[in-house]
Amino acid sequence: ETKALLVENGVDHGDFSPAVLRNVEESVKKGRFYEGGDMGWKPTEEMCRGRRDYRKRRVFTIDPTTAKDLDDALHITPLPDGRVEIGVHIADVSHFIQPNSAVDEEALRRATTVYLVNGIVPMLPRPLCEIACSLNENVERLAFSCVWKMNMDGTLSKKGGKGKQKKEDDIWYGRTVIKSCARLDYATAQNIIDGKVANGESHVDEAFWPTSRQPTGGHTTDEVAGDVRLMHKVAMARRKLRFDNGALALNGVKLAFQLEEDGETPKLCAPYPIRDSNRLIEEFMLLANYLVAQRLITHAHGRALLRNNSPPIEQGMQQVVDVSRESFNFDIDTTNSRTLQESLSRLSRECNDELVVQCVTESLMTPMRPAEYMAAGELDEVDWQHFALNIPYYTHFTSPIRRYADVIVHRLLQATLDDDVDAFPLKQNEIHTAAGHCNDMRMNAKKAQERSDRVFLSLYLKKNPIASVLGVCLGIGEKTFTVFIPSLGLSTRVFLQEHEEIFNINAFEDSNGKRRIVINPKTNTVPGIEPASVEDISDHSWKSLDIRVFTKLEVACTCKLQPPIDVRVTVVGPWTGG
Repeated sequence: ETKALLVENGVDHGDFSPAVLRNVEESVKKGRFYEGGDMGWKPTEEMCRGRRDYRKRRVFTIDPTTAKDLDDALHITPLPDGRVEIGVHIADVSHFIQPNSAVDEEALRRATTVYLVNGIVPMLPRPLCEIACSLNENVERLAFSCVWKMNMDGTLSKKGGKGKQKKEDDIWYGRTVIKSCARLDYATAQNIIDGKVANGESHVDEAFWPTSRQPTGGHTTDEVAGDVRLMHKVAMARRKLRFDNGALALNGVKLAFQLEEDGETPKLCAPYPIRDSNRLIEEFMLLANYLVAQRLITHAHGRALLRNNSPPIEQGMQQVVDVSRESFNFDIDTTNSRTLQESLSRLSRECNDELVVQCVTESLMTPMRPAEYMAAGELDEVDWQHFALNIPYYTHFTSPIRRYADVIVHRLLQATLDDDVDAFPLKQNEIHTAAGHCNDMRMNAKKAQERSDRVFLSLYLKKNPIASVLGVCLGIGEKTFTVFIPSLGLSTRVFLQEHEEIFNINAFEDSNGKRRIVINPKTNTVPGIEPASVEDISDHSWKSLDIRVFTKLEVACTCKLQPPIDVRVTVVGPWTGG
């Protein structure tokens, strides 16, 4: 199934060619190795010459627990005027990949790393993505940095300079050398934010901050914890400011899997938690990307590689508006991202049922258009805007290990710093073509990742069938309807034909032109997942179920018996769980 989903979506790239690996080896060997093997690689002093030196600064990373390719590190420094200096340090991938080299051409072909439940298909070979470029702790690494000054309230203008433009010297872009002092994960960072650890005590609780993730190089846990808490304070102020200014967030449930030692059998499946520590990183990465986009527009002009997000499909949005009005007597204003976010916030405040908010949010995701890369000069300025972020321009700078678009952005940014944009090897139309390829490959990777999630969810349900769970109808067709299962973050089609032996089914269009399905049990027996499990289900005596959009249902989930492997959802009856 994994092989099939890779082939089907055009991301079955296979192993890297000998030419690519030789190219990488030559590039990495320009550094030097010392005790510690591969992970002990370090840049030479020649490589560090001309770079701003952050090796003695308290820089650290915050990533998922299992992350191996660490793209970004941060530092924060309080300033005498009450502001803070924020540094976002990104792996300097473009240093190792020369334009038109074998590894560069292969990275462009792949365009993105594909993350599957049981592994990854990397954009770059391991010596680059996990060693020389990865910002691992306690080793020197080359970085491309964006450093800026900001106020504690999340604004960028100078203190006391309300209404004034920020000065150029408040933002610095350039190549650096860093030495991360700690590899934090999101759980540990959250423990620090929550005050569960590093509150001045002499002993640090291993359960809340593992020794392997504690700082080195003379930096203390209290110092790093203080930085994390200060970053959190600034990031949350910035986040509030973003949403006050009209940013939109449609966050669905993302499943996380834990596999057995064989690397294939899922033993745990649960929603991936989004914590404040995740949001902390998100805010600073968003701001770094925005500031780099600003530099590219002013200095690279039409060549600037940006990432826009067009407004959603009007017809699809109107359908959600109409259904919300009919089902909940609630009006959603879809004029722009600000009014849409305000409507969702108001719905969350006024509605006592969190499920309603979830279902409306899920429905709104369908008409949303994906964000895309493009060359600024190929579109009108009005089309540079990012609808969801509600900002006039944006780019991707922060993940060059796993996104080729970021590599182009790094090269362009350096060209602006060298005042050498005219000599940049790619013309505007060529950047736009490369951006289009990156869009295609990103969409292919997204489909492969979603299919991988579906395969492993199916395998999990095969061993752990769910006899009874809440589902909500989100759409009705001629012979199917779409059901959303909030606890799994799953939207899937239910086929009426599969229920004909159990239910009398009447699918029709009502007097208002709306699709409806009315089902009645043929017997007193109600389907479970397996015949043996029916007796475990509580009494479901009911006479009729009228299915419309946003109707709550009781459904059962298991794995389909016939290939291709997929989730099978069966209607049990009306939802009576409250």
